[in-house]
Amino acid sequence: MNQRQLHPWIGSWLLLVSCGALFGADAATPVKPAEPDFVAMSLEDLGAIKVTSVSKKAEPLSGVAAAVSVITSDDIRRSGALNLPEALRLAPGVDVAQVDASQWAVSIRGFNGTYSQKLLVLMDGRSVYTPLFAGTFWQAQDILLEDVDRIEVIRGPGGSVWGANAVNGVINIVSKPARETQGLLLTGGGGSELLVLAGVRYGVQLGTNTFFRLYGKYDDWNNSQLVTGGDANDAWWKGQGGFRLDWEPSLGDRFTLQGDMFGLSANQTDQQLVRPIFGVPPPPTGYTFPRSGYWDQSGGNLLGRWTHQFSEESDFSVQTYYDRSNLESPALAETRDTYDLDLRHRFQLGARQEIVWGGGYRLSQSKLDGSVEVNLSRTSRSDQVGNLFVQDEIQLVPDRLRLTLGTKLEHNDYTGFEFEPGTRLAWTPTDKQTVWASVARAVRTPSQIERDARFNVAVLPPFVPTLPPTLVSVNGNPDFASETLIAYELGYRIQAHRRLTLDVAAFVNDYDNLRAYEDRLDFSALPNYLQAQSQLNNNAHGLTYGSELTATWQVADMWRLQGLFSALQADLSAPPNSRGVPQTPVIAAPAYQASLRSSMNLGQRVDLDAWVRYVDGIASAGTDGSGPSRGQANIPSYVTFDLRLAWRPTRRLELALVGQNLAGSHREFNPVYTQPTEVSRSIFGKLTWKF
Repeated sequence: MNQRQLHPWIGSWLLLVSCGALFGADAATPVKPAEPDFVAMSLEDLGAIKVTSVSKKAEPLSGVAAAVSVITSDDIRRSGALNLPEALRLAPGVDVAQVDASQWAVSIRGFNGTYSQKLLVLMDGRSVYTPLFAGTFWQAQDILLEDVDRIEVIRGPGGSVWGANAVNGVINIVSKPARETQGLLLTGGGGSELLVLAGVRYGVQLGTNTFFRLYGKYDDWNNSQLVTGGDANDAWWKGQGGFRLDWEPSLGDRFTLQGDMFGLSANQTDQQLVRPIFGVPPPPTGYTFPRSGYWDQSGGNLLGRWTHQFSEESDFSVQTYYDRSNLESPALAETRDTYDLDLRHRFQLGARQEIVWGGGYRLSQSKLDGSVEVNLSRTSRSDQVGNLFVQDEIQLVPDRLRLTLGTKLEHNDYTGFEFEPGTRLAWTPTDKQTVWASVARAVRTPSQIERDARFNVAVLPPFVPTLPPTLVSVNGNPDFASETLIAYELGYRIQAHRRLTLDVAAFVNDYDNLRAYEDRLDFSALPNYLQAQSQLNNNAHGLTYGSELTATWQVADMWRLQGLFSALQADLSAPPNSRGVPQTPVIAAPAYQASLRSSMNLGQRVDLDAWVRYVDGIASAGTDGSGPSRGQANIPSYVTFDLRLAWRPTRRLELALVGQNLAGSHREFNPVYTQPTEVSRSIFGKLTWKF
């Protein structure tokens, strides 16, 4: 789908939602009184927030035996975040780097890259992890931020529940039930970087226990700035729409049907290659030269979920979804269809045991088109994944000591069977304290590109005029295996005072079979050109270790401070290549990150929020994150801050003015195939109207 096709589709969708909302306004449920702002919530209420991503069952945040954070809807609103990656900066240990105007690199506990290969991301339980590159296309993941209920961020492996690729963390974006989004909401604004922001959502009650919402949104972003100065030619726009229907026909049954459609188009400048031919002079621009084009994506999904509650101790759920995505770029095009089925059952076994078990099946079908830059050995695949999991929570000492044992057995078409066990121990000596420890195994399975593709990166001119030029490439490996992790974690969570809570976690990650490269020369294309190839392998291994701290201080009833700190160190290695050149794996993440966020209510109508962030320098951002350094420039450390001032003249209307990165421009990432850019100082205004 190209740019001219997408713009009319987006306009039609927004018009449909707006008209439906206006014609149905009389039937809408009146706007509820404003809910208490999170600044005024007690710390006990925050600790009681339920999370479901750790063990596929609801449990209070304060007692979870894992390094988990919850980003609430109010957290997002008051931070001034404009998209999901920006909102993820609110969790400790999460490395968020803006690649260019449209792309983001997000990781947990290291190995950052444009596609964040060791991080599993879910939207309402639907996996958005792409098996094409092994990671997440963050520019394609969106939701009307006002409809986010919470974002659950698990730092550490989740393979025993979620399976492969939940290696360093799991992020689950959970949307609000349709019951909580009734009436009409309009939001709009713009500024120096986000030129246009527009959104509309309409919720209506269709029956006694049936609620429905429809939404549409559109964003238009300005060019970012090149490190060397000038526009990066990466402006982009995106539109998305969707719906959600919730039906509770009886006390124990809940049905959800929801879906989304989106389209985006981003300007992009990458490298175009011309293969050298013996005796033919090179083009005037050389064999490698910049190319301007578009990165277009579109797609849609449909998800259905049924939950039946037998009792407070037992429930059953089944979820299925279909997802279709399209990617078009000058170097690569992909169409992918994904079908997924997931079953889960929870029940009590005796007085002290609770069992959660289930299974699932996924079929992923893809068709690819390559180019001179991306050569493909296979242009289509049909991959199947099947899994079974079981988890047993045992009350060793009722309400004081819990042991959780679990594992997931999964089969995929790349590496066969994968086994991912895990165990957690939680001790709650008092109602205000939790001490926990865990050991778990996780795997990251190969991507389609790692098995079936070759990237031609550049053509280097000959050092001596009589010699041929050199084609530099990165080659996939049909025998590339799964990367593995054994993770050890220890944590402590305490409400030290009615106004102070602390949450600290420490970890050691032991990796094996990490992605590395074997450099070699290939003479088969002579006399046209010499080939310098980097062949993927699994020869790297090593340790990472670190800690994360969250401190929340309720300074006064209407003023809250939250501080985050994380530290990460790595000891990685790989054997020398066949020419004896040392290979140096990299962590591609800052050693230290810290932030301090102040949220203050100036009376009942005015909010003032300030957010200061520090990110340490990065030695090799822009590499793939788990292979040897490819010679990318370092990213200097930076300090920046955001400010947000919001005024509510009525309970239905909010006006906000937000300044981001007010300390000035800085670099956050070095892309491998596109131009390096800077994150600039920006300001925008936003209006939100509910009626």
